[in-house]
Amino acid sequence: MKRTILLLALILIMASCKNHPLAIEVLNSKTIKDFPSGSGIVAVENHFYAIGDDSPFLFQLNTENEVVSKSQIHAAQETNNGRIPKTDKPDFESMEMIGPHEMVVFGSGSKSPQRDVFVHIFLEDSIRIKTYNISPFYDNLRALKAMENEDLNIEAVAYQNDKIYLFNRGKNIIFEFGYKDFLAYLEGSAPFPKPVLTEFTLPKINGMESGFSGATILKDSSLIIFTASVENSSNSYDDGEILGSFIGTIPIVDHKVLNSYRSTRIPNIGEPLKVESVTMSDKIGPRTYKVALVTDDDKGNSIKIDCQINL
Repeated sequence: MKRTILLLALILIMASCKNHPLAIEVLNSKTIKDFPSGSGIVAVENHFYAIGDDSPFLFQLNTENEVVSKSQIHAAQETNNGRIPKTDKPDFESMEMIGPHEMVVFGSGSKSPQRDVFVHIFLEDSIRIKTYNISPFYDNLRALKAMENEDLNIEAVAYQNDKIYLFNRGKNIIFEFGYKDFLAYLEGSAPFPKPVLTEFTLPKINGMESGFSGATILKDSSLIIFTASVENSSNSYDDGEILGSFIGTIPIVDHKVLNSYRSTRIPNIGEPLKVESVTMSDKIGPRTYKVALVTDDDKGNSIKIDCQINL
């Protein structure tokens, strides 16, 4: 019965996609001063929070795309112009809001133990953080059969209805956990929460498959918005030539991530873009949203791009 429901849902989604093609329009873009290596962004009321993969700070941005404050969330031993050396950086690639005053940030896990980091952030009168070494958690993911001979590289996180979704880049997999189960495991009061896995083959540029780079879930529907980028690199550690990026959607039906998606290329702004993160900043119409993207050129520069997406 459940399989029949999922099949019918997929047919309806495919029919809807034909009637409403996915489209994106760039509204404006700006290089953000004093915000290096942009890798994650979330919208909160009338401002944004953002992270960089080699920065020890959580940045707050206003609607003019200016840094108005920053709070240290990682104890870096050494920085150069606010950037942690590549060998030591936590590689913060994923962030998401859990509630109006709760945020999560993940290191990528692409180098252990330096990048096996989880930061639990509470935003109230002042910022309060709790940092975890999550090597045991990531080691459990690395040991999964689906990850045999593959690199762990968590590049995005999304949350809805007490479910947390981690997006692996390289072998493109979504790992789904109960959020409370995940926290209980970190506190030592529960076993490793066995994940539900969904694997994807994502679109290509010049014959090279893109990899998950950002994600969020629309608040008014069970629809994942994801970004994926293409770099000419043979592994998860080294950077490569940037070839471009995509934005797409993945449906969640009956609490299950469907193994289907639709996508479109994100227009380049001068040079090809490596889009690292996406957040929904406003709903404009029934199928139209304003989203904010953040990019990283691997040289330390961050560009925030405001777009309109039609679903």
